[in-house]
Amino acid sequence: MLYSQIAGQEEIKTSLIKSINNNKVSHCYIFEGPKGMGKYDLALVFAQSLLCSNFTSNPCNECLSCIKINSGNHPDLHTINNDETTIKREEIDTLIESVYKKPYESDKKVYIIKGAHEMTAQAANTFLKTLEEPPGDSVIILLTYNANLLLPTIVSRCQTVKFRNVSKETIKTYLQKNYGTSDEITDLAAEYSKGILNRAVNIVNGNDGILSKRAEIIKLFEKIISADSEIIYELESYFEENKDNIDIIIEIIMMWIRDVMFVKNNLDDLVINKDYIQLAKMHVRLMKGNNDLIEIMQGTSDNIKSNVNYKLAIDNMLLKIQEVFK
Repeated sequence: MLYSQIAGQEEIKTSLIKSINNNKVSHCYIFEGPKGMGKYDLALVFAQSLLCSNFTSNPCNECLSCIKINSGNHPDLHTINNDETTIKREEIDTLIESVYKKPYESDKKVYIIKGAHEMTAQAANTFLKTLEEPPGDSVIILLTYNANLLLPTIVSRCQTVKFRNVSKETIKTYLQKNYGTSDEITDLAAEYSKGILNRAVNIVNGNDGILSKRAEIIKLFEKIISADSEIIYELESYFEENKDNIDIIIEIIMMWIRDVMFVKNNLDDLVINKDYIQLAKMHVRLMKGNNDLIEIMQGTSDNIKSNVNYKLAIDNMLLKIQEVFK
């Protein structure tokens, strides 16, 4: 593996490489960021770098350590909680027992704990004892989407590395280079992934379902603006059944409304859903030019998160859409 195989996170990669070359590696790291940001992949490359016999700015991929890591068979690299389920005290006891043993082959041992926030209270308190007297030959990497879910005393004893959203241009370049996707699909994946690379990869591979969901929501939007207010009551069951997906539904509607606004202002190049541009032009003719609709949509999303009456929030949102497009 190479650092260049991981898109984005350039500052993090540079910092980790520098820490190895300057012999300033921390005993414990927290890799924090949303799922799909590449935390585990970068943790693996970092682990390989620590165990590589010929490391400079990348693992050599030729020494015995690199060969074993690439085959998933290195005795000094341990991954805990692969399923990202609850981590019990017994698992931490086993980890601690291993931590205080000498490495089998390398100068160091590396432990990657996935879903570290899933530690039970007992497990977390037991793990804390390891951080209070960390062995010099072990490096532990905790992976989590939110460091605030870890004990503050654990966080204070670790170096927190925050993963940032990958830029759209970086995602586009990565997809075109590694998957040969068309410009249209690349643009859609970059927009709908919200800066999360693995989500973009899933979109182009058809594993995410977002593009089919997009088609469903645009068709639903067409239905909303083409019917009278009675349609709001007819759609109540749809929105109730899709309550768990309301964030993505509102997000897709917001993107569509932006596209219609772009078309209205002759900014076709900025349209995200370019394969639906003819429909967007039809919707422009129905639009009354209310530029507050995006803010209203965002307000609906915020209100739902604040546990306001779900049905009332949705009904009001649909009425506002109809006011603008009828």
